[in-house]
Amino acid sequence: MPSRSVRLLPLLLACAWPVVAPAQDTADTGHVCASTVEPAQRLACYDRAFPPPPAVQQAATARAVDAFGLPRATTPMRNPQQSAEDADPTAIDARVSSVDHAGGRRTVTLDNGQRWSVEGGIAGPLVAGDVVTIRKGALGSHLLRTPGGVSLRARRVR
Repeated sequence: MPSRSVRLLPLLLACAWPVVAPAQDTADTGHVCASTVEPAQRLACYDRAFPPPPAVQQAATARAVDAFGLPRATTPMRNPQQSAEDADPTAIDARVSSVDHAGGRRTVTLDNGQRWSVEGGIAGPLVAGDVVTIRKGALGSHLLRTPGGVSLRARRVR
């Protein structure tokens, strides 16, 4: 009986060796993306290797629209297969929920929850229900275009 187990031991070790060897090698080197030093490039590498599901891409697009007009320090990162326009829109269309004329300033609240302070006095009348377009202007500014075609300087408040 001992001779039979001695003969099976090399066979057992030969079968187990390929399973153990790659596991040790992977633990030492990790994924190829792990060796990328720059964080944005490393994230892009992992996104190419393991692409996010469509729900994640749709959520990123919605988040970009919510953040439109808020100041930011850097260019936003985007998911693979996501266009630059989806990651950083140049304009949004929204319906006016309310217009407030408090403190000598006109503040417009949109149906998506955004609040914009609008300059321009009485030019370009706005009422609740109007559909406006807010687009990026020069040097980080924004322009709110009224249904009447008047463009007014706007600044995101909230």
